Amino acid sequence: MNSSATSRSCAQRTLGNSRSDLRRGRAGRRARLAAAAAVVVALSAGVRPLAAQADRSIEGRITRPGPTVDGLPLAGLKVVLHRVGPDSAGPLDSMSTSANGGYRFRYRAFGDSNAVYFVSTQRGGVNYFTPPVRERAVKGGLADLVVYDTTSAPIPISVRGRHLIVTAADSTGSRRSVIEAFELSNDSSVTRVARGADGVTFDAALPPGITAVTPGQGDVSSDAIAVVDGRVRVNAPLSPGLKQVTFSYEIAASTDAREWLVEQPTTVLEVLVEEPSAVVSGAGLEAVDPVEIEGRPFRRFLAQDVPAAQTFTVTIPPAASARGLRVMLVVTAVGAAMLLGLGMVLARRGPASLARRRDDDPEALALAVAALDAAYEKVAAPTEQQKAEHYLERARLKGRLAAALAKRDGLS
Repeated sequence: MNSSATSRSCAQRTLGNSRSDLRRGRAGRRARLAAAAAVVVALSAGVRPLAAQADRSIEGRITRPGPTVDGLPLAGLKVVLHRVGPDSAGPLDSMSTSANGGYRFRYRAFGDSNAVYFVSTQRGGVNYFTPPVRERAVKGGLADLVVYDTTSAPIPISVRGRHLIVTAADSTGSRRSVIEAFELSNDSSVTRVARGADGVTFDAALPPGITAVTPGQGDVSSDAIAVVDGRVRVNAPLSPGLKQVTFSYEIAASTDAREWLVEQPTTVLEVLVEEPSAVVSGAGLEAVDPVEIEGRPFRRFLAQDVPAAQTFTVTIPPAASARGLRVMLVVTAVGAAMLLGLGMVLARRGPASLARRRDDDPEALALAVAALDAAYEKVAAPTEQQKAEHYLERARLKGRLAAALAKRDGLS
């Protein structure tokens, strides 16, 4: 643990203990001195002391789809207030919704000021979470939740977007990383769940020879993604709306051509290739303006309204030069019929880099949300692209946080 983190931890423990010490007459002076010292330490570490944090409230309604735009209220449903911060995490309070499906929590923020708060509920075995917030008063629909009935029937799950990214060869020149991201849309009014332990809610074919994938940072838990008989299988619940599923795998750099299958109609198909000499063909893909991500250029190919049973091929000449970088994370997202944004984090290749990544750390995810919001607030006049990228990245982090908390609390 670094010195800053140690200082925060000591400061928070001292502040938390000072109240009980003050009630012990002879220890009161000592506690006040300790609390004052802790405030100095906390301020030097960039953390607001406990006493400076104000009372807060979060209120909303829980409904399910109904004949009106307001939906049908769900009375008597248990809702839980959570806190996640770098110092501690866990549920704070719970209550049942009122006759109109409403709830209202009043609480006092404590500890590290980077902590976030949110509300969760459960229906039909599926967990629902409000966005993580740090505002003093949250109301006016910002903390409303729409929950759904569930079904294991094979209701259609459409593919609104599919994005495939092929990187340059690694430093040894032997492997290339491939990242795939699917934007799945459940256009019904019920949540699709898997039927039985071996059931799936979505699956897709992998290229020949691929037997393992690394789950990415999408909207479903990494535990819900597996490879069986050459197919990637997802058994996570898919509620109405859009969900993102991402995963990656490696292919041999010496392979001259590789073919992928489009199994079902796809609204937007996007292929990004880092190798400048690569040739992409099939499925109606056409070259568009290249993009540069973190200083690295990618050729970009797009197709819209791709019918089922199409194939596309990426051909890379064996003599293509290798570069010693590896993609660690690619996040892509698409709206109803058009591409909204693409984000990527690149890092130098390391033998244990993937093993060190903490996809299921709620505290780190909560801090990532806070850091994302803080960075966005500094942009004086964001462009439409920046707005879209911020919205999509925040939604992605929210989905990961929800999945991580559910996993930690034994709810998934």
